[in-house]
Amino acid sequence: MKKDVVGFPHLSKIHFWAGMSTTQRSESMNAFFDGYVNSKTKLKQFVEQYDSALRDKIGKGNQVDFQSFSTLIPCVTHFVIKKRFQAVSTNAKFKKFQKELTEKIYCEVSCVDESSGLFDVCEVLFFGEGSKEVHLTIHFNKENNEVQCSCQLFEFKGILCKHAISILIRMGVSNVPMKYILSRWSKNLRRCHTKIKLVYDDLHNNPEAQRYHEFQRKFDKAVD
Repeated sequence: MKKDVVGFPHLSKIHFWAGMSTTQRSESMNAFFDGYVNSKTKLKQFVEQYDSALRDKIGKGNQVDFQSFSTLIPCVTHFVIKKRFQAVSTNAKFKKFQKELTEKIYCEVSCVDESSGLFDVCEVLFFGEGSKEVHLTIHFNKENNEVQCSCQLFEFKGILCKHAISILIRMGVSNVPMKYILSRWSKNLRRCHTKIKLVYDDLHNNPEAQRYHEFQRKFDKAVD
């Protein structure tokens, strides 16, 4: 039995895992410590290097956040549907959404039962010099503009697929429901791990961290 996601069978499409698989999870952990620890690292050194790795991750994360705030990825199409994603999504996630948007040119929509909002999307897949057609079933709810595709890309990775986008554009939907813009990938999200006090940090040089830990201390008293 194939285990695609975190060691569990049949969960790769029906549960949200942000696209994470067992292999990707181990690779991500290895990448986090790459260059900081190895098989000969002692426990004391590991603690010190963990701080260094976390500091580096926070620095890179802050840089990515700054780029998302200060720059906009140019749109490659004139479809109105992309405006909300461009405005609130991080640059990395908007690139993935825009990739799906541009690949809708390989999708042809046909209505199976408009009364029930059932559509068929025929997508042409290319491999080498050959190609093949695949058919996907999409359900569209006219009342709330929600769309569900049988490929379940959104359910698994949180990215609206080209098939669903094709239906939304066909139905004239420009105001995409907010459920398709996950807060975890919003450029306005404040990531708590960036406030973690590291062992060798000097909080005097970080006013934001000072405020954070002072409020945390006061709220801890209130909770107690």
